[in-house]
Amino acid sequence: MKSNRTVTVLFGVGCLCLATGLLRAADVAGSFTLPLQTHWGSAVLSAGDYTFSLDHTTPNGRILLRRGNDGVAIVLAQGMDVTPYSASASSSMLIVGNRVRSLHLATAGLTYTYGTDQGRKELLAGRSGVPGISVLVSTK
Repeated sequence: MKSNRTVTVLFGVGCLCLATGLLRAADVAGSFTLPLQTHWGSAVLSAGDYTFSLDHTTPNGRILLRRGNDGVAIVLAQGMDVTPYSASASSSMLIVGNRVRSLHLATAGLTYTYGTDQGRKELLAGRSGVPGISVLVSTK
């Protein structure tokens, strides 16, 4: 009897934590400026200003990209890491070569990864021979 109560409480706490993370992610929208033509998933984006929103109806990190009033792409993450929330941390995008490799959304405590499996392994191992640039991302 007591073990059933413990399992129920632990399950409830787990669901609450998951729901809190999803609610934080649901409100993430922002903007960034690409300094060069960049590949993000299958999309090719020219240099310039963009806005984005995280589609919270899907669990796979679908990002909706806009340039002005025009929708330009929908990109899907290959992977996602949950990071501790930090009010002082800033959101950023890592571009290696001319490809987006990761998008860190500090306000949601999430980092999405993009690219080939080999590119992800190189990024995580810090062995990519191509220098990367970090683009500041403003989030709302």
